Amino acid sequence: MSTYIVTDAACDLTRDYISRQKDLFVIPMDYTIGSKTEVYTCYDGSDQLKNLYDRMREGETSTTAQINLNEYLSVFTRLTDAGHDVIYICLSSGLTGTFQTAVLARSIVMEKNPDARLYVTDSLCASAGQGLLIHYALQMRDQHGMDAAQLADWVTENRQHIAHWWTVDKLDYLHRGGRVSRSTAIVGDMMKIKPLGNVNFEGKLVVQEKIMGRKRSLKTMAEKYAETADRSRWNTVFAGHGDCEEDYEYLKEKILAINPSAQIEPCRVGSIIGCHTGPGVIILFFWADAR
Repeated sequence: MSTYIVTDAACDLTRDYISRQKDLFVIPMDYTIGSKTEVYTCYDGSDQLKNLYDRMREGETSTTAQINLNEYLSVFTRLTDAGHDVIYICLSSGLTGTFQTAVLARSIVMEKNPDARLYVTDSLCASAGQGLLIHYALQMRDQHGMDAAQLADWVTENRQHIAHWWTVDKLDYLHRGGRVSRSTAIVGDMMKIKPLGNVNFEGKLVVQEKIMGRKRSLKTMAEKYAETADRSRWNTVFAGHGDCEEDYEYLKEKILAINPSAQIEPCRVGSIIGCHTGPGVIILFFWADAR
């Protein structure tokens, strides 16, 4: 039987990327915009993300929901009953309680099926940083023959190498999500201050710098790549945007100027992360000595 890598919609892998992999399953997640709840799995070229970001620009409130226990039980039971090894790589526990729910689901499955080979790992990553960790886990499985148990150890040992950098165009969306105060958002947007943040060792979003101007914030992201990327081992870069393709292309140009051989995988910031960052978010993920 196969070794399945399971993750969730917060990983921001595209439908195109997922279709190129074998034995990779993405658990959908729910989000609400206005009064309507929708299901999101990945960017598939439809207008779903465009509609979300347009409605957020118009002032509608957006929220997300954790994956519930029954959904985990359904996925874990189906795959393990079929005889597959399973490793679930979860959105950072520093951002959500889903990891604890997944651990509970595993214990229930293992109680009913003690021979199941089921592992739950905390990525301590978010968005396509989580996606990049999965990308490398797929390589370790497909090219190095790692089974689920070995992959669980590998993810735990290497997750801190995934460098996350992000910036947003407007602080107002971070205020709506409770990340910054209203006064900070108002003053920051008036002064065109752009936060540059990362995901820290605990898997939490942290603002590291406050930069004047959008272009400067993107240039600084590229500089972080130049300073800290470990290109000797992995040369893949995951970069993407939340409905601001021109800014993404600008960042991509800067990265390729630093490293012309960089293998850039284009991503979209999906509904689960985008509900909290808003339109205009830019993301950059790569392998580094440490975050």
